[in-house]
Amino acid sequence: MLAVPFLAFSQNYVRCGSDLINRHYQNLDHSYLDRQQEIFNQAKAWSDANQRSISQSEDVLQIPVVVHVLYENEEENLSDAVIKSQIDVLNEDYGRTNADTTETRAVFDTIAGRAKVQFYLATVDPQGNSTNGITRTSTTQSSFMTQDELYSGQMMEFMKKPSSGGVAPWPVEDYMNIWVCDISLNGQIALLGYATPTNNLPNWEGGGPPTDPQYDGVVVHYAVFGRDAALDMGGGQTVSFLGRVATHETGHYFGLRHIWGDGDCSQEDGIDDTPNASQDGQNQCNHNSNTCTDSPYDFPDMVENYMDYSDPSCQNMFTKGQVDFMYSVIVNNRSELPDTTNSGGGNISVEGYNKAEFSIYPNPAKDKFTIDLSKLNESTHIQLIDVTGKIIWQRKYLTSDRSNHISVSTIDFSRGIYFLNTVSKTEVSSHKIVLH
Repeated sequence: MLAVPFLAFSQNYVRCGSDLINRHYQNLDHSYLDRQQEIFNQAKAWSDANQRSISQSEDVLQIPVVVHVLYENEEENLSDAVIKSQIDVLNEDYGRTNADTTETRAVFDTIAGRAKVQFYLATVDPQGNSTNGITRTSTTQSSFMTQDELYSGQMMEFMKKPSSGGVAPWPVEDYMNIWVCDISLNGQIALLGYATPTNNLPNWEGGGPPTDPQYDGVVVHYAVFGRDAALDMGGGQTVSFLGRVATHETGHYFGLRHIWGDGDCSQEDGIDDTPNASQDGQNQCNHNSNTCTDSPYDFPDMVENYMDYSDPSCQNMFTKGQVDFMYSVIVNNRSELPDTTNSGGGNISVEGYNKAEFSIYPNPAKDKFTIDLSKLNESTHIQLIDVTGKIIWQRKYLTSDRSNHISVSTIDFSRGIYFLNTVSKTEVSSHKIVLH
């Protein structure tokens, strides 16, 4: 169902419109699925291959943001202070400097990731003039959402079109555009936000929406934008969203899917270290929820994850796999977006690193597997890592070794998914291996 019921509340609303976007665009063209799979594999392989250089660098990707405020009344015309508080929340949540990191359960603490990105309100507009990164447009539109859009998935993107009372984006290759406006329906909260994910990422169901680049960006309902934003749900109940609607939607903008894969236990989000779940978090903070069985360790549902629909008060993390994947999407699919001239920092340098050539067989493996290192050009350090990030086996390989094939016994290892990484001075790589 598109409308997600939160039974504790007096209203029903769609918390995130990514499904609407997906349905709208995937109906247009399915001829590109093979190409999308290749693009996703390349993005995943790149993030795996560059984990070492990303994790060791202290530099960050600087993301210039422009916030387009569309308002019919002064309540919708959010102050500069509210907008800046939202940018602060993005930086805290993505940089894992948020105060509630201590609430991450121990089972997930070792795989919580810190994204090497920093958001800032743009200081220069497309014409080269100074700006505060905020545009304000008075509109006669009481809402930019229609009932047909909400339930048919035919998103018209009215807030992004001047002809319909909206405002056109700044060049989407150079700025992360955020539209803040009313997307209620008949005066009732209908949709909290949505984002256009990067084109052709097949970790999205149906191969990924072929989004129209002229409308690329994030949309957030004005009442849930900013650190202190809260909604009166009626009946004396108020939900504080803590600015995390924008955190969630920005994750979609960088290619992440919902953590439960928008399906049952057979569906996933395409990220290796997020446990499966059969449903979203139901706007609750249920640490006892475990709707799918994982192997070799049966993780509970990760209600801490920003890409869930759990209560915002218990959301406090992305995983390492998620932040690596977002980084890969930025440098490969949104390569013009990071600003290398902003004084706050620059791009992470990964020059000098090549993808190491090695293979594993058999895979899946039972009692042992063999690593073929014959194509490696230099000595390397090999590590076998489990899904919690723990190194369970490692070895130094020298090109002077007599054999370039290493046999690894798995008799004492638990069954499940592992990652075999190789790191040398100029070559890095990672392969997933399944033990059964």
